[in-house]
Amino acid sequence: MPTLHQRLPANAAGRDFIMGDLHGCLDLLRVEMERIEFDPAVDRLFSVGDLIDRGPDSMGCLRLLREPWFHAVRGNHEDMLLDYAYPVTTPYAYSGAGTLLLSNGGRWVLDLGKSDQDELWTDLAPRVAKLPYVVTVGEGVSRFHVVHAELMTGHVDETNTWYNRMDDDWGKPKRVLTDTMVKDAVLAKMIEQITWGRRLIREVESENASEVSTPSGTLLRSHKTWRKGLSLTYVGHTPLKSMVLHASHLFIDRGAYLREPGTCLLVLEHQEVREWLA
Repeated sequence: MPTLHQRLPANAAGRDFIMGDLHGCLDLLRVEMERIEFDPAVDRLFSVGDLIDRGPDSMGCLRLLREPWFHAVRGNHEDMLLDYAYPVTTPYAYSGAGTLLLSNGGRWVLDLGKSDQDELWTDLAPRVAKLPYVVTVGEGVSRFHVVHAELMTGHVDETNTWYNRMDDDWGKPKRVLTDTMVKDAVLAKMIEQITWGRRLIREVESENASEVSTPSGTLLRSHKTWRKGLSLTYVGHTPLKSMVLHASHLFIDRGAYLREPGTCLLVLEHQEVREWLA
């Protein structure tokens, strides 16, 4: 059974960085790590998931999982890979995710040579299977969460009237979690929401958001910036033209794999982000 929630202490020796969806773009990460002068002896790097697919070097990105300074959560692309590899033994994988892998940038798994195939299935895929869905770092005002898509209960398709009529509280859209609700018993019921959800970002309308300039680009702050009781939560999943802060969720996927003007790989330092938002 995969880990649902991992807790880590605050980094007392160095800095904590959080990056957006990598999607096989290891070269872009190397550029960013040089820019920030990343020190693997004391610094840590957190990923919001989707290390693989679409970009040129999914294997190189998966090899990051061997590094003691690297911490990732599972995204929908990791779940698609695992469901493709272990369709019977992956209890929390999104139903049918394996069939989606090849049509969502995952054909690289078919193009690997024997040595890379062996490395993927005997070493790297088992590491992916051990990744948590949520990482929580630190305590108090400096606490932050890392998750792929969103921390919200309810069905990911709010147009599904059958779910909307359910008496079960978890079937009713929608309820943004608080820190005290981030526990295995809750998360086990909302894996699809954690990895695939886009309801929160769809709530944000640019005309109702305030634009703020930051050292890492434009930040849109919604009129519902914070969810009371939920610490800052870094998420990706949805490529955006700028960062967005809504309901304590900071959306940081800037579509790096597209390699087009206006896209980039965001690597943010948590303490600096706290200073922007103060």
